[in-house]
Amino acid sequence: MRQELVIHGVPDSIRLDGWWLETADGPPQAPHRRPRDGGPLIAALRIRHAIPLLAALVAVADWLFWEQPAGISVAVFALILSAAVMAMKPRRPTAREWAGAAGFAVLSNLPAAIELQFLSVLFSLGGLVCLVVWAVYGQAASERLALRTALRLPTIGATLLLRDAFRAMPATDLSSGARRQAAAMALPLLMGAVFLMLLAAANPVLEEVLAELDPARLFELEFWLRLLFWTVMAALLWPCLNLSGTWLGSAAPPVSVQKAGPSRAAFLINPVSVRNSLVLFNLLFLVQTVMDLGILTGGVSLPEGMSYASYAHRGSYPLVVTALLAGVFTLVTRSMTGADRTLRALVYLWLAQNMFLVLTAAIRLHHYVGAYALTYLRIAAFIWMALVLAGLVLTVVQIHRGHGNAWLLRRCFAALAGTLYICGFVNFAEVIARYNLTHGSTLVKQDTYYICSLGAGAYPTVHAFETETGQQVCGSAMHYDLYKTAITNWREWGFRRWRIQAYYQRQN
Repeated sequence: MRQELVIHGVPDSIRLDGWWLETADGPPQAPHRRPRDGGPLIAALRIRHAIPLLAALVAVADWLFWEQPAGISVAVFALILSAAVMAMKPRRPTAREWAGAAGFAVLSNLPAAIELQFLSVLFSLGGLVCLVVWAVYGQAASERLALRTALRLPTIGATLLLRDAFRAMPATDLSSGARRQAAAMALPLLMGAVFLMLLAAANPVLEEVLAELDPARLFELEFWLRLLFWTVMAALLWPCLNLSGTWLGSAAPPVSVQKAGPSRAAFLINPVSVRNSLVLFNLLFLVQTVMDLGILTGGVSLPEGMSYASYAHRGSYPLVVTALLAGVFTLVTRSMTGADRTLRALVYLWLAQNMFLVLTAAIRLHHYVGAYALTYLRIAAFIWMALVLAGLVLTVVQIHRGHGNAWLLRRCFAALAGTLYICGFVNFAEVIARYNLTHGSTLVKQDTYYICSLGAGAYPTVHAFETETGQQVCGSAMHYDLYKTAITNWREWGFRRWRIQAYYQRQN
């Protein structure tokens, strides 16, 4: 019987170099060596840097926010967190990426530095979310990923710290583990306490610090509230330091499965129904357009008992909603109107009438403001009308150039974001006060209470009006508001508050 000669102990390097003598399939694989595993928590993304960085961020948050007024501190913390996100980026950022991220973070937090309000906080959070999305997905970042990240950061992301902490706990025998740990810690703790007592006796500063460590504080509510604050901040900050697609999700969009056969929506939305709708809508809007032209030019009189101001107030908001619904209808029926010239012409005519109705609504609101003064809500209405008009213009461009709905939605969102960003730099209280004080004595008399309720932001305008005319408008009411909003801590500093306070100090 033939026996195969086996020589034991051949080195792996020789065996791998002679793979061609045995088979043509390729070299045998080297034996897999299991990498050193320090536990799931230690194996996480740059975890040895993330843990001390998390502790530092929690300490900074405690220093900036715990029992402290908020102001410029929000922008400062957002900038620090943005730098931490870049430092923990899965792929090491280049100098150019650092510069771009720094510029973007500064622009996002600039409104918060001007004045801390809901809109400025929204831009700070939005900028942080966009930075996280770019750090994880890079060039594949999109609006869908930004929205998903914004939803997952405070929800799924807030549970990562607890999950990682549990995974890092070793699964060993309790009795033997406890005994081993006690034996390992007894000598260091005992000798450390002795040395600490000796050092405290020689160092009065250390002795004073130790004297303040009162164990009775463990039973105080403030201690547990502060501990809860640290825990919540750590849970919210941890996902920003462990950026991974495993919990944020894949960058690939979900594959949509289209069912064969006609959809149920085709019963209502079909080329014939769209054509009939456009014909009817154009006729209805034509009637409204003719009547608006007649009333605005004086050719048509208003019903008995209705003032022009009431007419202006009654029609401004419904017409804007009408134009908004028209844009939604055009967006839904885009696939049917793009290929048919007749339907496309009807859409152009209808959109043009909608634009005219938005303009007439703005004219109505302008006349109403001239009669009943300017308010925050009426400024918001003007801005909303401008956005709706811009959306209708973009819809016309979309249909003319044959772009998809995603093209239109992106530009509408960009117009909205840009408008809101600019609004963060505008002192609307000053705008309202200036308009109401300089457009006739009637507005001043009937709207004094609203002007004085605008707060410290309107003080320079009101004070200048009182100085020029000698007419008392608010008196000591605004002085009390300025006293309440005085900056006493650098954390609550805001550029707008600082300017108003400096003006108040110069005048007094």
